[in-house]
Amino acid sequence: MKKVACGAMLVCILSACFAGSQEVSKRLTNQDIIDMVKLGLSNDVIIAKIRSAHGQDQLAFDIGVDGLKSLKTANVPDEVIKVMINPAPVPISIAPATGGAPAAPDPNFPPAEVGVYWRDGASFVLIEGQALARAKVGGRAGSFFTYGMRSEHWDAYLEGPTSKNRVKDRQPQFYFYVPDGISAADYVLIRLEKKGNRREFQVGSFGGVTAGKSGVKQDKEVPFKAEHVAVRTYKISLESDLKPGEYAFFQGTGQQTMMAGGHGSSPSGGSASGRIYDFSVPE
Repeated sequence: MKKVACGAMLVCILSACFAGSQEVSKRLTNQDIIDMVKLGLSNDVIIAKIRSAHGQDQLAFDIGVDGLKSLKTANVPDEVIKVMINPAPVPISIAPATGGAPAAPDPNFPPAEVGVYWRDGASFVLIEGQALARAKVGGRAGSFFTYGMRSEHWDAYLEGPTSKNRVKDRQPQFYFYVPDGISAADYVLIRLEKKGNRREFQVGSFGGVTAGKSGVKQDKEVPFKAEHVAVRTYKISLESDLKPGEYAFFQGTGQQTMMAGGHGSSPSGGSASGRIYDFSVPE
């Protein structure tokens, strides 16, 4: 009888160990997250997986300094790493059982809809955006009279002498709610140049002694600081006051349009496609 009892106890111990090893093997690790990022899964999907595993006590993350280094090397987004460090979901206010309106949005953040917002006191004012896909050639005369020594340039432009979006603050505070996979680093703030009945900015150049360049001219960029304050939400602070004039946040698509000019100049890249959020600072 003693041998039978000992045998049964041994079977129970082995079963428990086997079950325990299975449980460990099911836990989510740093490598699992890296693999999901490599698969191209969105941040929202990966975060949902982390939080579902957290609810079942199936997380085995290494969030020490070395673990964070390996995650960053593998291009795991900061948004995902933050949830790995603190996987508890954000508490959601539940409406009373008697029914009524759903939980109110956080008054400190703009609506969870992609766009650029200006904070006017306690309110968030949407800066209406538009697709930008118009460009024209500039600097032809200078290139012609210098026999091609001076470069020509491509200018993206907006119709109308001024924006219908009016921002009354000289040092306004903006918020971005960005599309999935985009960050505040994908935006630039530009001072637009008024030319007749349009507003424009340079997106590329070609020819001349400097060959060609693509991108917004640095002397037209307005520096700002971006703070990641919530999921896909950035708080934007300007480093100095804005002078009265026409401005825009430009978020390019990253697609390059090959542009070529006259006088046998080589083609040069310049992106005139993307989304632009224009506004005016009045006198």
